[in-house]
Amino acid sequence: MKYHRFISIALIWTFAFISLFYHPAEAAEPQRPNVKQSFSQEKESKVQALKSLKTRDAFDGLKDVEFLINRDLTYKAIHNAFESRRAEAINQAQNYLKLPVTEYVDGQRITRVREFNIAKKIFEVFPDEATPMLTTLYNRSDEITRGNIIRASGGVSGGPAIKQMLVQALDDKSLAEDQTPDMAGEPLRVCDMAYNQLVLRYSVRNVLRTISTGHDIGTRDYHINVLKGLL
Repeated sequence: MKYHRFISIALIWTFAFISLFYHPAEAAEPQRPNVKQSFSQEKESKVQALKSLKTRDAFDGLKDVEFLINRDLTYKAIHNAFESRRAEAINQAQNYLKLPVTEYVDGQRITRVREFNIAKKIFEVFPDEATPMLTTLYNRSDEITRGNIIRASGGVSGGPAIKQMLVQALDDKSLAEDQTPDMAGEPLRVCDMAYNQLVLRYSVRNVLRTISTGHDIGTRDYHINVLKGLL
């Protein structure tokens, strides 16, 4: 018993010691995606086909299963299709930040996961143009939009501006999603989503990996405070 107790105490002190020297602020920032990879002739043809489409049609074309299952192919397709019309692509993408990713209307479940994920990747491919839009929109939006912006920003290589927005969002306790019939527990708040994105963005170690609706509010606040202490 004494031996096991000693091991437990040693592990606790080890994790505490590591946390003293780990600072997410010093962790590497995300890098913009590699859009120079080569793919099969068939895949490259699909990428090229998007360039001749109108912005909305090209956005919808990215819902093709070939892009859904291949993230790197999607990044290249976005870059090729929208490089010369970045503002149009970002304006199209930001429309999906203003709508719930999942909602129920007249008992019918509506999901915009595909559209949201495409929008997120557009921001990641064009961070220079996306960052000022995201940070400005965040400061003048409702809680649903703020939550979506936080979820969409974790992988954007926007430097200090994105990091500051994510860190400040740890204090935003507004509900970022609607309660749905299939949801276990309370909806996620903006601060919960910010926690998840910061932990993922900076690969923070020795903390709860993800806050979910299955965690009660007290548990969520505890882990958010732990993360704040590391920032």
